[in-house]
Amino acid sequence: MALTEIPSPALPPATDGPSVERPPLRRMSFGLLMVYVAILAVNSGGNGILLPNIVAGIDEAAKVGNLAFVTTVAFVANIFAQPVAGALSDATRSRFGRRTPWMVGGALLTSGFLLGLPLAGSVLAVALVWLVVQVGVNTLQAAATAIVPDRYPPARRGGVSAMIGVGITIGNAVGVIVAGGAASRGLLPYVVLALLVLAVVGLFVVLNRDPSSAGLARERTSAKDFLRGFWISPRRHPDFAWAFASRFLMVIGFYGSQTYGLYILRDYIGLSDAESNSFAATMGVVLLVGVLLSALGSGWLSDRVGRRKPFIVWSSVVMSLALAIPLVVPTTTGVLAYAFLLGLGFGVYISIDLALMTEVLPARLQGGSSAGRDLAILGLATTLPQAMSPSIAAALVTITGGYPAVFVSGIVFVMLGAVLVRPIKAVR
Repeated sequence: MALTEIPSPALPPATDGPSVERPPLRRMSFGLLMVYVAILAVNSGGNGILLPNIVAGIDEAAKVGNLAFVTTVAFVANIFAQPVAGALSDATRSRFGRRTPWMVGGALLTSGFLLGLPLAGSVLAVALVWLVVQVGVNTLQAAATAIVPDRYPPARRGGVSAMIGVGITIGNAVGVIVAGGAASRGLLPYVVLALLVLAVVGLFVVLNRDPSSAGLARERTSAKDFLRGFWISPRRHPDFAWAFASRFLMVIGFYGSQTYGLYILRDYIGLSDAESNSFAATMGVVLLVGVLLSALGSGWLSDRVGRRKPFIVWSSVVMSLALAIPLVVPTTTGVLAYAFLLGLGFGVYISIDLALMTEVLPARLQGGSSAGRDLAILGLATTLPQAMSPSIAAALVTITGGYPAVFVSGIVFVMLGAVLVRPIKAVR
């Protein structure tokens, strides 16, 4: 995920002047970090632990295909929900501001249907409930991301971008730890994740009040113009297209093996259901350590040397080595080494990717673009491959009859992602 440097036209642009109060911005940055912890905890815990357990409980023999079906249905939400919610939040006029109503609505939708997920008794019901959860998550994310250009001056956006990156990393681990550690305790993991979303979003909107938008002029636009705004021409903006494609492939390579991690532990490594749930939580911690170790220093070092591309290439090499380990050492020790190295590589990537994408975003060159819509379009480079990776992995497992193909394809995807960075001209 990356952040544009163009302020939303509906509100006065943020400046670096004395009116900006540093303590509130620091508080807001930590609040956004926590919002992303909650968002990613739901997604990682749901996709990595909760959904695989529910689907396997309904039909063990068809679990791989059924999980792919469930995540593919949610793919619809990832295509439409975030861009539409971002654009609609831009147009919202209320005394609670433009973003708060959508953050609160998204949190309520996410939490309410998350609690209903374990009650779904069929694969179709699970798919539909998870679809609504994803609509809520994407609505929340679209509104939260747009707060950055709304309320931060350009000179402060790099810091909040880093905070959001840390939140994404921690959230990925928290979701797996909560879901894996409490997987055998009935509704507990669902309740914990639902309360996390409600508490974090509730505190954020209370402590960081969104300025009223009730008095802002309403912008009139036709349905045709509204839809046209979601298309960014690769011919006119080739750097953005290359960066988008690179991120797309890198995310598929990373999440392919993560989505089927529980089944890999059971069917490839040989752990029992109970052992795999517990071990998945341990892997989440190891992955988090790897990401934090590399992410905290990579962004700073990239700024110091003034280069981005070499770090992307290096991250792909490290992730490729990580994905190769389970092929050679299919044991719990090998999987832990894989998790740590994968975290190291992905930590480098996620810290550099934030900076790279802000430098190729079309709105940065055009000016006057809608913050919510632009950021949501950019977010598709992450959400779409997350939604597609389970189906790709399922097809590979079905065709080849095993999970090694998932790791091999991951290596191919992350290396291709590194190759597609090379044509970008605006970034060194």
